[in-house]
Amino acid sequence: MRILQLCIRVPYPPVDGGSIAMYHLQQSLHQNGAKLKVLSFNTIKQLTNIDTLDKEYRDMTRIEGIYLDNRIKPFAALFNIFTGESYHIIRFVRRDFEEALVRILKEEQFDVIQLESLYMIPYLEAIRSYSKAPIVLRTHNIEHLIWQRLANSSKNPLRKWYLNLLAERLRHYEQWALNRVDAIAAMTPEDEQQMRDLGADVPMIVAPVGVNIPDYPVYPNPDPKVVFHIGAMDWMPNQEGVHWFLTEVWPKVLTKVPDAKLKLAGKKMPDYIKAYAGSSVEVHDFVQDGKGFIGNGGIMIVPLFSGSGMRVKIVEGMAMGKAIVTTAIGAEGIAGKDGQEFMIANTNNEFAEAVIRLLQNPAKQQEIGQNARAYSEKVFDNTAIGKQLIGFYESLEKE
Repeated sequence: MRILQLCIRVPYPPVDGGSIAMYHLQQSLHQNGAKLKVLSFNTIKQLTNIDTLDKEYRDMTRIEGIYLDNRIKPFAALFNIFTGESYHIIRFVRRDFEEALVRILKEEQFDVIQLESLYMIPYLEAIRSYSKAPIVLRTHNIEHLIWQRLANSSKNPLRKWYLNLLAERLRHYEQWALNRVDAIAAMTPEDEQQMRDLGADVPMIVAPVGVNIPDYPVYPNPDPKVVFHIGAMDWMPNQEGVHWFLTEVWPKVLTKVPDAKLKLAGKKMPDYIKAYAGSSVEVHDFVQDGKGFIGNGGIMIVPLFSGSGMRVKIVEGMAMGKAIVTTAIGAEGIAGKDGQEFMIANTNNEFAEAVIRLLQNPAKQQEIGQNARAYSEKVFDNTAIGKQLIGFYESLEKE
């Protein structure tokens, strides 16, 4: 099967949730015999020299990158308020990307064209003009829901108004777009239902983020006193959650377990988070050995109150046998059981109590971690997910 994949950023190296999700899917499709071609924005936030990427990856994807400065520009964002358009969408509309896309479609024929996220929808017209292949939208999130949840949690009236405006415009665009594609690959059953509620009436499949289980070892001697968080800190829901944990939860934990350690890591770590570094808190920027950071820690925290889709870091943490404490929003899309494969806590007191319980009971840490690993082996096998998705794509070709 010949698949053209359009990406909003270069998936390699896989350093955050979005790039990991795209890269792992590329691996699984390739393992199942698909011939890939990747056209990707090369964003200034994750600017990559394509020519120096791992040769095996370049051979697998035949990737091309188109430079994009996708930084938020205050004047453009202000002007956009008066246009009625979604600022999120128009930031990804570029003539040079469309020209590269048209050239590829003239040079090659594809069986499926896969759009990685809503932000590739502006190129539907160009695709339809030069290809008869089914177009599949792979949704990483329900995009407007991220901003709606941020608006709901904001206490600043002006910020709340602006986030509501962004969310509403994105919702209208999302609703319009869902039936313009031929099929949708959702990451979670919750996302599938949300899209049905928005009016989507095209074939759908739930294809979660997968992992190559052997690539995620369980470290033999993690430190049971280490609580940790790892994630891209230029993503607002991560900033919001980590700041909440530092101010509302961590002081409660230290009153019961004074020798506990909190380790934070992630690219673009804000200065106001770094300011919390001290005797009980370590703060790092991007760490080269992300798996080592996860593997050597005891308890993973994922305190999310906004966002949507599937949390890739939870998938990775479960695969590495970590005891994870998260919120109901953080656990969306993962059908594990509270207290068995992870722990759910939604208030500061609940979160502190869950972390304290695990810190004081290393055997419970180990038990939940073992359950999480077993769940991962059953549900997140990357090759099996790719096989299922290709079967879905083949059914589209016959319609």
